[in-house]
Amino acid sequence: MIFNARDKITRGLLSLARSPLPFHLYYRRHYPLPSVILIENTNCCNAHCVMCPREKLTRKPGVMAFALFEKIIREVSGAKRKPIVHLHGFGEPLLDESIPERIRLAKAFGVKHTYLVTNASLLFAGTARKIIGAGLDEMKISFYGTDDESYNRTMRGLDFKVALDNIRRFVKIRKEMKKKRPKLILQYMPQKTNGAGTKEFTFLWRSVLDQKMGDRLNFVSPDNFGGGRDYNPVKGKIASVCFYPWSALSVLQDGRAVTCCVDYNGAQGAGDLNFQTVMEIWNGPVMSNIRKNFGKLDYSGFPVCQCCDWVHRR
Repeated sequence: MIFNARDKITRGLLSLARSPLPFHLYYRRHYPLPSVILIENTNCCNAHCVMCPREKLTRKPGVMAFALFEKIIREVSGAKRKPIVHLHGFGEPLLDESIPERIRLAKAFGVKHTYLVTNASLLFAGTARKIIGAGLDEMKISFYGTDDESYNRTMRGLDFKVALDNIRRFVKIRKEMKKKRPKLILQYMPQKTNGAGTKEFTFLWRSVLDQKMGDRLNFVSPDNFGGGRDYNPVKGKIASVCFYPWSALSVLQDGRAVTCCVDYNGAQGAGDLNFQTVMEIWNGPVMSNIRKNFGKLDYSGFPVCQCCDWVHRR
């Protein structure tokens, strides 16, 4: 299962987490390793999308050292039950020229599912062939418009026609290479800047995606991005137990582990993989205390969580 705060599966899980920990068998234990590990290969980005709080980023921009990435992959691949590996974070992963090598390394170490989220602006033919050849399993593409005007107004800094052509060509290259992976997810977020054109979006892609390969569309609603935006109200008491500390671990490009993928400035640290192992952090006292506090609906020491609209939803 792939955890992403904007996915329907995740929203469904969150809808079940509406009472404190003792009432949920799910929260009474956790696996020795996370089910999902989100590894931010870079926090650099070539866009300024309206729903993304890039202007509030205070972390130094950079790319994760390959040696650190390899250390993380080695640690999680040693387990029989290997996590799903996300190869992205608060940035555009294709800005990292070593992304095909990172994918190839993860697959060589036996990771069964690698996952990437991109805006496709840099998904040119050469890059497409490399990531397909490396063995990427699934790729989500954020495409928040249905024409030049709506797309460029929402995904500022990018070009509608460039991204559109890149995706169409990617599907053709995958077919030419006779590969079944990666599966594609084309994601659309209806909002004011793009006219909420869900029908137009469906029409735009219906002849491009290959359903036999598992390609599909995904429609999501805007979220607050941990306080980076204010799309949804967060007044009143927190109503839900967040399942992330039992399921997923996010790693920033500098090696720091944080509680959640929307903690874009690393405000809620859980450890540092430059000095610790994944297992030490996941099973250590910091994560244990986080689970204990979240289980009691106590988010008092977690400013990002207090601004999160997901845990406030009933």
